[in-house]
Amino acid sequence: MKYIIVSFIFFINVETMAKQISDLNWEKRLVIISFEDKKGEIFLSSQKFIQENGCAANDRNVQFIFFEKFKNTEFETPKFISNEFGIWLIGYDGSIKDYSKDNKIFLRLFNLIDSMPIRQNEIKNDKC
Repeated sequence: MKYIIVSFIFFINVETMAKQISDLNWEKRLVIISFEDKKGEIFLSSQKFIQENGCAANDRNVQFIFFEKFKNTEFETPKFISNEFGIWLIGYDGSIKDYSKDNKIFLRLFNLIDSMPIRQNEIKNDKC
């Protein structure tokens, strides 16, 4: 009796397994945070904002996605980051609604979202 051993080698490109942020279009509003390191102002102020405003962000259906040095294990790096550090607000439609190189975006974030037409209908169901 002869046995044949067959082996297969699969090469998996990890980047192709990563999701596109566009996969979240019409499901979530996104705040994309691109930062250099976890000791920097952008990261620390983002963490503080999320901690202090979690309920309000949830009511507005906001998902925060962090890119450290332009990398994220779950999502491909969007082209608009283009080696830029900062914070972007992405609407349901996938378009950039606001951008800031620093944390000043957080001063206007909820007002901007609340002025959006779809948000006007959502306000009726706020829990905060």
